[in-house]
Amino acid sequence: MTEAYKGKIYDVMGRAMERYHRTGEDAFLQLWIDGEPEPLMPVSSFFRRPSEMNDLELEALHLSQGRVLDVGAGAGSHSLALQARGLEVIAVEVSPSAAQVAEVRGVKRVVCSAITDFHEKGFDTILLLMNGFGIAGNEAGLEKLLLHLKSLLAQGGCILADSTNLGDWEMRAAEDLSQGYFGEVVFRVFNGVETDEFKWIYPDEFLLEALCDEMGLAFEVVQYGNRGAFLCKISHAG
Repeated sequence: MTEAYKGKIYDVMGRAMERYHRTGEDAFLQLWIDGEPEPLMPVSSFFRRPSEMNDLELEALHLSQGRVLDVGAGAGSHSLALQARGLEVIAVEVSPSAAQVAEVRGVKRVVCSAITDFHEKGFDTILLLMNGFGIAGNEAGLEKLLLHLKSLLAQGGCILADSTNLGDWEMRAAEDLSQGYFGEVVFRVFNGVETDEFKWIYPDEFLLEALCDEMGLAFEVVQYGNRGAFLCKISHAG
């Protein structure tokens, strides 16, 4: 989560992860997108083993190599899977509670920070999984995020990220595009405490490719999943 989230999330998701890790009792997060309730999200989903991850996540882990930056690491499940392969991983997580859980679970290096405040460079792989581009909030924020991530990449390195083309969802495809990019939504999260509304973006492959072209980055879709989901790879052009 980026600067826009400071003081607004109240660490709702991170505290839910901490409670689950401490008690083992599952709970559920209620998410609203643009005022509409989504299916309940089990907190245990942040603690999945590789055998429980989806195909896009598994492919991203398979393609990861060298020195890895796991952005928005949550409880550290992706970082732990990569450490088990012998890779050097730095997990960046803005939630203090989630960062502590990842550390206790065995992630060797956890940095509690917004990615915009993290400036260490030379990463061979940067991961943004579970629709991690959303932290940018909107199209302007996405452009800034991509430029920042580009500055952290080693020569020959790549960004591996999954996203969702909401245009493939019937309810989104019919929206009036004059109201703004259809992939920009407003979220709320509830788990005992409700967050303020915060912006989130689901960039489709066409927006990402256009932005990458402007920035001198190469873009490719690695694999498609269900309901508009896809895994992409972004690297230095040439």
